[in-house]
Amino acid sequence: MKLYPHAFWLMVLLIGSGVHCRKGPSLSKEEVKNLSASYIRELCKKNLECSAAYLESLSTREQDTARAEMRSLEQCMEEQKDQSILPDEYEKVTDEQIAMVKKCMDELLKTPCEQLEDSEGSPSCRQLFQTTEAVPE
Repeated sequence: MKLYPHAFWLMVLLIGSGVHCRKGPSLSKEEVKNLSASYIRELCKKNLECSAAYLESLSTREQDTARAEMRSLEQCMEEQKDQSILPDEYEKVTDEQIAMVKKCMDELLKTPCEQLEDSEGSPSCRQLFQTTEAVPE
């Protein structure tokens, strides 16, 4: 059987495109799950950091009251365990969303609490929340 050069390249193209037709992101299901858990953990840590900074601005009596209501990292994570910043169905997660979560986490860690409060969060996190709210589950 004689193959023509263009037929060979057509076969390579068809086989190659079949490899890229899978659904879901380039990360594994486990990596996506870990990324979402990391996001919640970092969000809880930042919340604790900002709460501690806020406490310093209060009077001693107000500090005692506020401390009684503060959550630990473990409590925060337990309260958020059913939350996910990414779609629940792995096949609906996109590489764009993953990149947005990573950017949001990076900004969250680098941005001082005062700036987060003044600007209502980081721009990439606001964009991420708008994107995830727009995606039907």
